[in-house]
Order: sequence, then structure tokens, then C-alpha cells
Amino acid sequence: MSYDTKILLLTFMGSVLLALAYLFLKDFLYTKTTGRPASERYRERVARWNRPLTRSKYISVSLLYGLATLMFAYIAGWSEEYKGWSRLIPVGWMIYAGLPFYHFQRRWHKQHAGLGN
Repeated sequence: MSYDTKILLLTFMGSVLLALAYLFLKDFLYTKTTGRPASERYRERVARWNRPLTRSKYISVSLLYGLATLMFAYIAGWSEEYKGWSRLIPVGWMIYAGLPFYHFQRRWHKQHAGLGN
């Protein structure tokens, strides 16, 4: 086995062990602080995510996603950093920031359409 392959395998094994240690510590601390099983952590996160949006959260998250989308659009269109096919990199970033922005806007409008009925 070559030196590069050994380094690659050791890095992979180290990252897996680090991820396992992180999850164990996160579950352990959640169990100790709340007294509930660690499986509740995921349910709480989903419940928090699905709560109705407040106006301040809507404005702040919309600004964050909107500015990120505009920044990457500027980088893709007018920046001199990326030329030729390398412009696809900021286009990908723009799509990566734009899709959550679109889904967040759709969620906000759906929430307000449901309140009017």
C-alpha cells in the first residue's frame, strides 16, 4: 500500500471516529441535561422547524438567503475572478443559496394563505 493510500485511509477512519465521538457526546449531553432519550432531540428539531414563522424570522432569514443569492449572482456575472467554465462554481453556489430562499418564501406565502381561510 502506498503512502498516499495509507494517509487517505487514516484520514477517512479518523473522520468517521470523530463524527461518532461528536454524535455520542451530543446525545450524552442531551440525555443528561433534559433527562429524555436522545431520539427526542430529532423530534424537537422537526417540531421547531415546522412552527409557524414569525415576521422577524421571516425578514432575517429572507435577507440572509437573498443577499447570499445576489452576492453569488454578482460573482458569477460580473466578477473577474472566474472566467470560462469556472463560472459554473459561483452559479452552483447561487443555486445552492437560491433554492432555500425560494422554499422559504413559498412556506411564508403558504402559511399566510392558510391563515386567511
